[in-house]
Amino acid sequence: MHQSQGDSAQGDRVQRDPAQGDSVQRDPATFCEAPADYIVETYFVLRMVIAAGALVLPAALLVWVALDADLSMMGSLSAFYYSPARSLFVGILVAIGVALVAYRGYTRGENALLNAAGGLSIVAALVPTGESALPGLNPASVIHAVAASGFFVLAALSIIFYGQETLGSIPDPDLRRRYRVAYRVLAVLVGALPALAVLVSWVAGPSVALFAGESAALYAFAAFWIVKTYELARSHSEMRVV
Repeated sequence: MHQSQGDSAQGDRVQRDPAQGDSVQRDPATFCEAPADYIVETYFVLRMVIAAGALVLPAALLVWVALDADLSMMGSLSAFYYSPARSLFVGILVAIGVALVAYRGYTRGENALLNAAGGLSIVAALVPTGESALPGLNPASVIHAVAASGFFVLAALSIIFYGQETLGSIPDPDLRRRYRVAYRVLAVLVGALPALAVLVSWVAGPSVALFAGESAALYAFAAFWIVKTYELARSHSEMRVV
């Protein structure tokens, strides 16, 4: 007798379990038929978590200040550790850090830089900056400053050295050039804006200049991850990463 088409389809869903030594039923509505596609989706979700965290943090803090009369505007992102918005500040920075560590870079060098940047993001979140009521340096504020500065430096280096690694998959030379220019500009902004903000704050005294500079650097960082994600989606280079 010939096997019916329905029976054949059912038979395709039966796979042998090596541990049990017998056949098990696998419902295609439950199990992935193309697991590589789901891996790629997870890969892009991680990228969006990193970008979204960088975009949301400054905006959410500003909204909180606008809505809460008891919360004053702080002179830096880190100063919000000593405010009711502490959980928001710590939670988003830790989420960015964990996502950076979990994310697999396109090359080993990029992966190492992103792992280190993720670790520093977590340190900057959990080790607070010096409280304004207690002026002067202390071990915690030094560690925080080094971690926060190191995060931006490593983020900029990852863009400079590895942001262009996937451009070879794009056949259009003009488009490759535009991406290359965009990545270079974003790398400069990620590295230079926090340093410029610190300099202005040091010369002019405590102000929101540091908050503005840190926020702008985070937005440049997020812009890179968004543009790079779009580029990867067009060049399909993510399949080689997975």
